[in-house]
Amino acid sequence: MAETKTAAYICKGCELGARLDTAALAKAATKSGKMNLVREHDFLCSAAGVAMIQNDIDNEGVTHAALCACSRRAKTDAFNFTSIAMSRGNLREGVIWIRPDTDAARETTQEMAEDYVRMACAEVKAMQVPQGNPNTGTVKTLLVVGGGMSGMTSALEAAKAGYKVVLVEKTGELGGWAAKLYRRVPTREPFKAPEDTGVADLVSRIEADANIKVYLNATVAKTDGAPGRFKVEIAVESGAVANEDIGAIIQATGFTLYDANKLPELGYGQSPNVVDQAGLEAMARQAAASGKPICRPSDGQPVNKVVFVQCAGQRDATAKHLQYCSGFCCNTSIKQAMYFKDNNPDIDTVVLFTDLRTPGNGEDFYRSAQNKGVIFSKGVVSSVSAAGNACSVKFKDLILNEEVDTQADLVVLATGMVPTSGPDLDQLAEANRVAEGGDEGAKQQVVELMSKSVLNLTYRQGPDVPQFKHGFNDSHFICFPYETRRTAMYTAGPVRRPMDIAQAQEDATGAAMKAIQAMENAGLGKAAHPRAGDLSFPTVRLEGCTQ
Repeated sequence: MAETKTAAYICKGCELGARLDTAALAKAATKSGKMNLVREHDFLCSAAGVAMIQNDIDNEGVTHAALCACSRRAKTDAFNFTSIAMSRGNLREGVIWIRPDTDAARETTQEMAEDYVRMACAEVKAMQVPQGNPNTGTVKTLLVVGGGMSGMTSALEAAKAGYKVVLVEKTGELGGWAAKLYRRVPTREPFKAPEDTGVADLVSRIEADANIKVYLNATVAKTDGAPGRFKVEIAVESGAVANEDIGAIIQATGFTLYDANKLPELGYGQSPNVVDQAGLEAMARQAAASGKPICRPSDGQPVNKVVFVQCAGQRDATAKHLQYCSGFCCNTSIKQAMYFKDNNPDIDTVVLFTDLRTPGNGEDFYRSAQNKGVIFSKGVVSSVSAAGNACSVKFKDLILNEEVDTQADLVVLATGMVPTSGPDLDQLAEANRVAEGGDEGAKQQVVELMSKSVLNLTYRQGPDVPQFKHGFNDSHFICFPYETRRTAMYTAGPVRRPMDIAQAQEDATGAAMKAIQAMENAGLGKAAHPRAGDLSFPTVRLEGCTQ
C-alpha cells in the first residue's frame, strides 16, 4: 500500500484573500490539521493552480488533498484529480458569502473559516482512494421502450453518440400518436402555420441506423439485473422471446387520450358531430387523402362552423375528471382551427377557453390564428347537444357574464393526456396483500394491474417505476429530471409529465444523456446517479442499488 501524504491548498481568489487571513488558514492546516504539505495560491482553479496541485501529485507523492476554496459542486472540471482522495473546504459559499463584510464580524468569520479548513483536513485523512465496485456491469446497450416521438428521439440521440440501442414498440409501426396527426404545431420561424409531423423522417433514420435494433409488435416480458447488466426478455407477436443484455433503460411509453365517453354532457357519443382532437386529426388525414375539405360526420356535408371546447375533462376541481392541464391542447386547437381556415377562410371557427396557454413561440402561432380570423372567446361550456345535423353549444361568456347558446356543424373536445406508465405500485401492493388471503376479486385485480406492466421488473419494490398521484412516472422535473427511483431507469416524454412534441423530443435527448452516463459509470463501478462533482463509489450492498 502506498504511503499516505496529505496536502492542503488555500485559495485567495473570489475575494477569499481580501476577506480572510489566508496565512492563518495555512497555519491552521499545518498545526491543527497536521498536513504534510500546505500551499496558498491566488486562484487555485486557474491553469497555474491546477498545475501546481497536479505537480504535487506527480512529483511530491500527494495522495490526499484538502482543497479549501469554493463549494464542492463548483469547479468540478478543474479539480478533477481522480487518482487521489480529495475533500473540499467550502470557504466561499459556506463562509464569506453568508457572513457580513464588516469589521465587527471579521474575527468570527476568520474563526469559522479556520474551522472549515480543520474539518476538510480531518475529512480527507479519513478518506480512502476509491476502488470502485468490483461487480461492475459493462454492457453499453440502451433499451428504449416505446417507439413514439420520445422513444425514437432517445434512440437516435444515443445511436449518434455511438451506443447500441434496442427499441421496443408494442404496435406494428413506429411513430406513436404523432403518426396519427395530419400536421404538428410549428417548430421554426415564423411559427405561423402547421407543419409536417417529421415522423417519416425519424422512422427512415432509425431504419437506416445500424446501431438501432427495432422490435415491433413486442413488449418487455421480464427485466432482471442491475445497471450495466440487465437481462431483458422481449416477447414478440409470434410468441417467441428474444433476450437482450442491457446497460440502462429509457421508458418512453407516451400517453392515451382521456376517454371522451366520460363526457356525455359535452355530447360525445350522443352526436357523431362531436369529436375529440384525435378524431379530428383522423378526419383531416382522410380529407387530405381524398382531396376534399373536412366534412360533417353525420351527413358528409361541408362544415360552415366549428367550435373547439378547451379543457374538456381537464383541470377539474371536482376530481371527477383530470385535475391537471395537459399543456399541449391549446396549441393543438389553434392548429386544428387553421385546418379549416387554411382550406376556407369563410368557415366560422371559435375556440372557447377559460385560460389559453401558448407558451414560448406558441404566442406567435396564436397571433397568426387571430390574423386568419379564428375567434377566441373566454367561456365555460355547460352542455353540447344534437340539433339535427348540427350541435347546440351552451356556455357562459366570462367576459359579458351571459349565458350563450350557439350552433355549430362540428364540435371538437380538447381532452387531456393520460400517461401509459404501468400499474400503480401502491395499489398493486395492496391488491397482492388482500389476494394472499384468498380473495378472488383481489386476485383478479392483480391480474388486471399486471397486464398494464411496462417493464415487468423482478424487483421486490414492484414491476415498474413508481408514479405520482396522477399516474405520471416520478421524477423531480426541475432538479433531477428523467431520474426515477429505479437506478439506471429513466422516463421521457408525456409518460413523465404533460408536454407537446417539441418538449418531448428535448426531454428524450436529456434522458438519453442520463442513460449514457449511467452505463458508463456502471462500467467503472461508480454511482449511477452522481450529482455535480460527486462521482462517489457506493460501499454498502454492492448490488447496483437494485434489490
